[in-house]
Amino acid sequence: MDEKMRNEIALFRYGLIAEVVSRELQKGEQAQRFRDIASKKHVTPYGEKQTVSKRTLERYLHLYRNGGFEALKPTRRGGYAARAISQEILDKATILKQERPERSVQQIIRMMELAEWVKPGSISESTLSKQLRKRGITRKKLSKSSSSRSFRRFEFPHRNACWQGDVQHTLYLPDPTNPDKKRVAKLFAFIDDYSRYIVHGQFHFQEKGAQLEDCLFKAIMRCGKPEQIYVDNGSIYRAKSLEITCAKLGIKLSHSTAGRPQGRGKIERFFQFVDTSFKPEAYDLIETGRISSIEELNRYFYIWTQSIYHERTHGETKQTPIQRWEECEHPTISISFTDLQQAFYWEEERRVDKTGCISFQGNKYEVDQELVGEKIKIRFDPHDLEHIEVWFNGKQMNNAKTLNLSRAQHEKATYPDEVVLGEKSGLNFLELSEPQYEKKQKKKRGTLSYQTLMEDKTI
Repeated sequence: MDEKMRNEIALFRYGLIAEVVSRELQKGEQAQRFRDIASKKHVTPYGEKQTVSKRTLERYLHLYRNGGFEALKPTRRGGYAARAISQEILDKATILKQERPERSVQQIIRMMELAEWVKPGSISESTLSKQLRKRGITRKKLSKSSSSRSFRRFEFPHRNACWQGDVQHTLYLPDPTNPDKKRVAKLFAFIDDYSRYIVHGQFHFQEKGAQLEDCLFKAIMRCGKPEQIYVDNGSIYRAKSLEITCAKLGIKLSHSTAGRPQGRGKIERFFQFVDTSFKPEAYDLIETGRISSIEELNRYFYIWTQSIYHERTHGETKQTPIQRWEECEHPTISISFTDLQQAFYWEEERRVDKTGCISFQGNKYEVDQELVGEKIKIRFDPHDLEHIEVWFNGKQMNNAKTLNLSRAQHEKATYPDEVVLGEKSGLNFLELSEPQYEKKQKKKRGTLSYQTLMEDKTI
């Protein structure tokens, strides 16, 4: 069994116990939760639907609490064989589903068995369901009844119970490599569901997993560990590196249902406020040259968040986000910088060549000669490719030595039409807020400053 599958199985096991790990439950509540989980079928990494006993769930919890995420990985022996479905049978199942979208996969299998197209028990329900989904053959897509649904307003009971996260393509800045062109600046943000407090928000030019995890890292450093983060189904939110990081930290990672973004309404409303309050003022400073870099944009955004957004009374809570956050008595869980950094390390496998070197992201590294010909695991901070940890058979070896480090390639960007602005008063809300922000910061003690926050991880 390769490392990728071992990770998949560990993530599956963690997903079963995530709610119990991330929250402190009474013994009776924990037992009831495990009974509920054991009563349902779950899709395994092999595409099979199966139940998991309460005793097995308790064993997974014991393993995790004693050995962390690594303890949930199975031994390298064994595995399961996936059940294949022939193209002909899959085509017939597709026709049966298209004829009547309300037919369940179980019903379709039974119909094919009765028609003697397949032998009884030869087709797995979960495997057929997975193959039909890959083809886009689902009840929702086939039936045109996407009727409107009502959604109840929901709020988590305390701070750090849940953070909503998302990315917004906010505005355009001069391209660092060519000031005559413009490049989109993307705002990564996490908002606390209970208080509407922005635990961290930051602009990046790139929209990749490294930038997302950079934002989450700083949010946890600043505000403590959340019990759950709630995001959409974009590829960066489905990355294995993010799933593994959350599993190591004991955070439940949840994704909104496709086509139903209403569950992330709080972060969407925040972005709307960014559009109406921050964006016009920022464009004013961009046009006059007072904001010309991503660093300057982030500084003014931080000032705007602390001085404007967090001090504004929210229409539903009737409190400011900072007031609601600080008045909540629920304790925050802090994590040391070193432990947090370790949890955010990415992992990949590489084969050591005959010269004792590995290639990674266009760079060349030298490892211990005793590893020649072996498959090793490397652990690294995606923002710092000069320092690469080397692991072999669960043991940490000497770090890899950098032989050459290539420059990162800049992304290609599309450019908007020129922004047309009308007459101005000469005043700018962000600039007016800056002196008040600086004055307030001098009075504060023991808080994480903007500069310290930005230096924790590279922008």
